[in-house]
Amino acid sequence: MSQELTRRDFARGTVLAVLAGGAVFLVRKANGQIVWQVNAARCINSRLGDTGVEACNLCTTECVVALSAVRAVNEYSKCGRCNICPAYFNITSAVNELGQPSEKLCPRDAIARKPIGKVDPEDPANNFYEYLIDEEKCDGCGKCVMKCKEPLGLGSITLRIRYDKCVNCNRCAIARACPQNALSQLPVGQAL
Repeated sequence: MSQELTRRDFARGTVLAVLAGGAVFLVRKANGQIVWQVNAARCINSRLGDTGVEACNLCTTECVVALSAVRAVNEYSKCGRCNICPAYFNITSAVNELGQPSEKLCPRDAIARKPIGKVDPEDPANNFYEYLIDEEKCDGCGKCVMKCKEPLGLGSITLRIRYDKCVNCNRCAIARACPQNALSQLPVGQAL
């Protein structure tokens, strides 16, 4: 009989350990410590070195949130602040009177171009700009990310899941649809 109690106690202990582990996971998840993240090295849109490929728009179309929780983010420390940014302008559009492409690239006009310092009207090609992404307008389509890659860009714009927009689905629809398995759940701060 003592051996049966030991087995029963062992089974209860195992069940309690599993439940406790699940509870710890749920508490960490509820506190926002485990979140979905985009691995830029795997994402077709963000992966440097991939040229001539079509932009993937699954982050925009597959998210369960009406306006995707994925947004383009500009890492200003990497940005060249170029006069003609390939992520801002549609560089294949006709040139306007200022010598710049006449069309913007973003279909939602989510990128604003702000001059840095004093603008030199005598030499407009010598001006530098900050490119600010309006996350309320951005839907994570990835077009700007694709054009910011080498050889035209510096790779400063990447896609990120905004935790305040994400509903943190246990089985993220974007992660399931992603052909490159670029989305995964990781603790906050554990950069990919």
